[in-house]
Amino acid sequence: MSGYKNFAIAGTGEIGTPIIEQLLAHRSDGTVSTRKVNEELKAKGAIFRTVDYSKPDTLTAALQGIDVVIVAVTVTPEALNVQFPLADAAKEVGVKLFVPSEFGNPTEGKTGGMWGIKDVVRKHLAKIDLPYAQFFNGAFIDWFLVNHPEHGAFDWPHDRVVVKGTGNTPISWTTQTDVARYVVYVLTELTPDKLKNATFAIEGERKTLNEIVKEYQARTSKNLAITYESPEFLERAVKEHPDDWDNGRIRLLYSVLDKGEAITGTPDEVNKYWPEFNPTKVVDAILARWGSN
Repeated sequence: MSGYKNFAIAGTGEIGTPIIEQLLAHRSDGTVSTRKVNEELKAKGAIFRTVDYSKPDTLTAALQGIDVVIVAVTVTPEALNVQFPLADAAKEVGVKLFVPSEFGNPTEGKTGGMWGIKDVVRKHLAKIDLPYAQFFNGAFIDWFLVNHPEHGAFDWPHDRVVVKGTGNTPISWTTQTDVARYVVYVLTELTPDKLKNATFAIEGERKTLNEIVKEYQARTSKNLAITYESPEFLERAVKEHPDDWDNGRIRLLYSVLDKGEAITGTPDEVNKYWPEFNPTKVVDAILARWGSN
């Protein structure tokens, strides 16, 4: 390995946990800066340091001897905003690289919602001259298509699908495990000069929602009950229910996908730094979870 070896990870959720597991598998030193200890990860070898984001001294203490800070928090403003004191502490103690909590659609130049906050974080890193590396992976296959049939969009157990939007927009899809694999590979294999202020495009597969549904039906011989929510319906629902998750916010996410904002890069740009990556395809991931239903 020619890259970094000492990491601190903030966040143990859906993307933070697989990143920690991949770091431990690579025999890298993984320190987790968190408010609460995850006993399962601790048993696997992760070192936990409790921090209080309102107390800078706890942050600088937790980051002593760390090369890279990886932030993998949720998308609420409260969670995303912890990156500002964390970045300042990282700069103070000499952290060499900061990986902000992106792990989704490209955010450069965005101004609204979580995407706007993420772009402001990047600008802050540039302002304090703290080197950073951004990772964009489009939409999580796990979250949108596999693990949450209760969201009502892809209810594979009951053979029901609600396509939110036209269904014809290409989207970059990647599993959380594959995102973690690629992130850890790049950070541990690439030299620091190739990581500094760099943007990395990850993509498991590029597919429209209609293509996914068509392939699923062909491979399972099932006839799904398919309905559509038009782009206009999505826009109206977002405006009428801005604080309602089921009726508004989740439709905002699909509206963004439908507008083509989840493409991470050109075919030449995606997965560029790991030709042998071999990520999981979309329908393969769905069938791995729901194929027997």
